[in-house]
Amino acid sequence: MIAGLMIRNKNGEVFLATGKKWQGRWVVVGGHIEPGETILEGAAREGLEETGLQLKPVEIFHYGEMINPPNFHRPAHFVHFDCLFEAMSDDVRLLDKELTEYKWVTPQEALEMNLNPSTRETIKAYIQYLKGN
Repeated sequence: MIAGLMIRNKNGEVFLATGKKWQGRWVVVGGHIEPGETILEGAAREGLEETGLQLKPVEIFHYGEMINPPNFHRPAHFVHFDCLFEAMSDDVRLLDKELTEYKWVTPQEALEMNLNPSTRETIKAYIQYLKGN
């Protein structure tokens, strides 16, 4: 089970990064939930490890499944939960072994970027989530 993090800043922009695992495409950060963690606890831990950002959990807003996702570096089957977090700081320190570059963009700008397919789905779900709140 994995968590994807939709991290937004005080300007309503979202955090995207490029990573080695996704062949340079833009992604939301995330990772595996460890035994004993809730989804939001594991997501917050992954977010801190990968970005250095202090994060405040909001809620899980979307979920899905990916089987052998295109552009991933190996065959895999993921059940994922997309979690919304507020960035409580702006001091980004990328985890070098996984991420290479980052940007803060509006959700609409994100859809114009070279996203991996699951991140595109997550961004669209986030836009729908915003319409309902």
